[in-house]
Amino acid sequence: MRKIKANAYIVMGIMAIALMAIVSSLGMGHWKSKLLPLIMGSLIFIFGAIELLTGIFATGGEPRKDEESKRILRGYLVTGVWVGGFVAAIFLLGFLIAIPLFVLSYMRLHGSTWLGAILITIFILGFMYVISEPLAGIELYRGIIPTYFSE
Repeated sequence: MRKIKANAYIVMGIMAIALMAIVSSLGMGHWKSKLLPLIMGSLIFIFGAIELLTGIFATGGEPRKDEESKRILRGYLVTGVWVGGFVAAIFLLGFLIAIPLFVLSYMRLHGSTWLGAILITIFILGFMYVISEPLAGIELYRGIIPTYFSE
């Protein structure tokens, strides 16, 4: 019998949250309201299932040592802080400010050049804007702070 690894519980928790987002999005009235949580929740659930199945069917190697487990847990914590900061930035500043802020800072802190980080940031922001506003007709959330100052 295989022992379930600690990161499998984290993946299952993420999949449960994604499933809740999918189910709650189905109850929303307008299709534009359903679209983003349905697509993102489905992608997260699918990628989580792939990760979980990969972990289950992977050939077992040597058990991890405490130091390696702590390093892996620290990596999850750092990733959680990045995601939490991105969500907070979206809430406070809106998508059009949070996306370039997040992408640029993440890429620079992880070794990308300024030119590469700026080009990728512009591409991702442009892609998100074009997909959501002109094509799907969905206005991206503008954030609390910009909305407050524009009134």
